[in-house]
Amino acid sequence: MRKTKVLFSLVVAILLGAAFGLSALGLDLELKGGAGLAMGTTDDPNKSGEVRYALDAGLTLDLFVLKLNRLSLGLSGGAAYANLNYHGVDQGITIPAPTTQTSNSEYNYLLFPVALVGKFDVGARYSLTVRGGGFAGYFLSGTSDLTYNPEVPPVYTNGEVALDKSNTEQWMYGLSFYAGLDLCGKGRLSVTPSLEFNLGLTDTSINAMQPTPSKDTFWALTANVGIRYSLLQ
Repeated sequence: MRKTKVLFSLVVAILLGAAFGLSALGLDLELKGGAGLAMGTTDDPNKSGEVRYALDAGLTLDLFVLKLNRLSLGLSGGAAYANLNYHGVDQGITIPAPTTQTSNSEYNYLLFPVALVGKFDVGARYSLTVRGGGFAGYFLSGTSDLTYNPEVPPVYTNGEVALDKSNTEQWMYGLSFYAGLDLCGKGRLSVTPSLEFNLGLTDTSINAMQPTPSKDTFWALTANVGIRYSLLQ
């Protein structure tokens, strides 16, 4: 957890330092929260899943250093909390006996996105903000409710298990995309509905008990509502 705080503080310090050291054109702070859909991908043909829900909340700083007519360009960084829920079925378990595992899992992550950002002025009171970049996700905690058909005691029994560093990778990395429309602007404040898509690229599972290791990744699509405040304008 200490490393995550240091990383977030470093991102904020870099953006603030650049804002005052590069004669920034603008610096926007956005606080957002919302919900959406979550699912996973895998390279194991014996695994399948269904869409479940995702919750998120975050704080982002957008630093604009270049302006081309109505388009402002810059860098973005921040931190966010993500609650991801997944449903999966694994029909490939054969040791010590064949069984099918059904899981309903919850993951809690602290995300650190870094992106290029563009802000296009649509009118006197409206603007469209788009971000594209990557993120690092630090695993905080989780649980998985497992059901086996049939049960294979004492190895595979029904019940809830804790997700921790013994079965879940501590860090995941991926791509992040965002689009938000600033509405109802009044002075430096505006309300910003947005869509955000995070695509995990790295394996999240530690295959300690599986005879055939697999690469399992996450993705989430969320709709958010934010409050944006322009520190510089």
